[in-house]
Amino acid sequence: MIRLQDNPPIVWPDDALAEESRLDWVAVYSKPRQEKALAWDLQHKGVPYFLPMVLRETSSGGRRRRNLYPLFPSYLFVAGGETEQLAALKTNRTVKLVRPDKGGEATLRHELTALAAALANFPDSLELHPRLTPGAPARVRSGPMAGVEGVVIQVGSRHKLWLGISCLGVGATVEIHPDLVEAL
Repeated sequence: MIRLQDNPPIVWPDDALAEESRLDWVAVYSKPRQEKALAWDLQHKGVPYFLPMVLRETSSGGRRRRNLYPLFPSYLFVAGGETEQLAALKTNRTVKLVRPDKGGEATLRHELTALAAALANFPDSLELHPRLTPGAPARVRSGPMAGVEGVVIQVGSRHKLWLGISCLGVGATVEIHPDLVEAL
């Protein structure tokens, strides 16, 4: 595992996300667990990128570890024209490019700027908000409850999975981290 200080910079170069910048942004869908390596490759090639990452604490083997994890697993953003996009594709770490809709380049740049500001000012409170909506059926992807299906409910700011007994009309809820749940 790499040390915390050995992670690639989140944004490179600093002015690429500036509102006055005219660089076009595109999302790059990378191979699994290749986001940081792709960021390093792009930095060495001089290609501007944005890899939003959040600090998480995990435990494995009885040890607590702190590391930066991509906010959007398998995605990072590249700025520039066809040359920069081709450089990203040639790294052999990408699957495809996800371009914004026609006329959506300015919106994507604005959204990335807002996300960069949130990362700079509130890095500890930023977390991925999945598209799970209350009332939607969901399945647990991993962990000790893998395969369990229920209904997502929201209690305050917490997501919970409702596990019901339909013939009785009752059920129980368990708090579940949004990263472990997928919509059905």
